[in-house]
Amino acid sequence: MKAINFHENYLLFKFKLNPGNAEIYAELYDLFVDKIYRFVFFKVNNQEEAQDLTSDVFLRVWQYIQEKKKVGNFKALLYQVAKNRVIDHYRQKSRSDVLTDEEILKEIEDARGEDFVKEIEIKSEIKSLESFLKQLKAEYQEVLLLKYVEGYSNSEIAKILDKSTSNVRVLAHRALKILQNLISEADRNNPKYD
Repeated sequence: MKAINFHENYLLFKFKLNPGNAEIYAELYDLFVDKIYRFVFFKVNNQEEAQDLTSDVFLRVWQYIQEKKKVGNFKALLYQVAKNRVIDHYRQKSRSDVLTDEEILKEIEDARGEDFVKEIEIKSEIKSLESFLKQLKAEYQEVLLLKYVEGYSNSEIAKILDKSTSNVRVLAHRALKILQNLISEADRNNPKYD
């Protein structure tokens, strides 16, 4: 992980020195595209829309840079643009998170193979966890996603969300406590029988 952070920090430093360099931006794209995609996908829950929005995020950030605007924190800018694009997406298009029968059938067809049952169970658990996470406030969702999915430190999250490190710690603690209560309550209301 330290090698990745060193490479990331080195690229960010090079980019700060030469923000209009397309080659450096392409390397940063390669470094951050999967993280931004996951961040967006979690919020829109649709692969094609997440891919489109992720591409748009990087295009908008590049255009912002080309307009010679100052970039203080590249990672924070990426996540802020991603967050704003998701908000814009939902403003433009009201959409339900319920899968259609065709989408369910496609997921089943795509999941064929030896690990079919295991894959369905994992997807079911992920869907269940997503449903609990979506009950949290947006800032709690973002903190948990950045901390536990992306693996960012509290200080990195603080820069991304423009909050203090102690505020991020408190938000993460509260979010986990609320998430734990939601899961416990659901387990009490829907006991599983073996």
